[in-house]
Amino acid sequence: MAGHHRPSAKEMEMGQRPNDLRPWESPNALFGSELRRYREGAGLSIAAFCERIQDSAPYSKSTVGSVERGESRPDRVLAVHGDRVLDTREALTHLWDGLFKGTNAVPVWFVDWAMQEPKFDAVRGYEPLVIPGLLQTPAYVAHLLDNDEAAVEARLTRQDVLTGDTPPNLMYVIDESVLHRGTGDPEVMRDQLQHLLTVSCRRVRIQIAPLRLHEGIGGAFSIGTSPDGSEVGYKDNAFSGDTTTDRLEIKRLTELFASIQSAAYPVDQSLELITKVAKEKWT
Repeated sequence: MAGHHRPSAKEMEMGQRPNDLRPWESPNALFGSELRRYREGAGLSIAAFCERIQDSAPYSKSTVGSVERGESRPDRVLAVHGDRVLDTREALTHLWDGLFKGTNAVPVWFVDWAMQEPKFDAVRGYEPLVIPGLLQTPAYVAHLLDNDEAAVEARLTRQDVLTGDTPPNLMYVIDESVLHRGTGDPEVMRDQLQHLLTVSCRRVRIQIAPLRLHEGIGGAFSIGTSPDGSEVGYKDNAFSGDTTTDRLEIKRLTELFASIQSAAYPVDQSLELITKVAKEKWT
């Protein structure tokens, strides 16, 4: 048909699909269009862009393409490394913070996960240092956050997902050392461990990883699954945390969780151990 433009192979590789760029439709679409604009301005294909950031933050071409089309929400790590590779003087990070950053009471590196958490219908996670956030009592949270009222409120608000119409299924593996790591007040730990016993059910399954070396010593992480089957991963590090939608990263986290879970006590034995520690150490 006269006047109809068929994208060339190079245009398709570069992601040039003008009809797909509708930045006014949503925050996802605006960020995606800006990422594509900067990438194309740097003369990089999606494949070349992914190769440039591979060492710092591995992303697949399909993941970046989905972000650019506004089909999925970007994580902040992509913005940070996109700025570095594309020499954008932190333009993408600034845009991400403006579009997606939530309350100041939530650390900026955790905002990405916190915003997606209400959408999950299942969460798997491993915690080597503290009780998982969705299962923390108010007194335990207050201790961890030095009684910062705004931060405590923000953390406890996350737990609203557990009392909604469709609460997620939770599967947590907690390192045994967490049960013995006190807050300075035995009552706080006793109540916290009792809370784990109270919430334990078919929807909330808790396993304890015994006190020995295993693959989970690298740090805490979680995998959230949405009703459509899409998954999001979160990894703690020494000073912050990273959220990822990259399929390869999530595959690695899934395999790591399975390995840690296989070394953990079964649910019934885990609950018996929690009861024992609460009674013998914190009473």
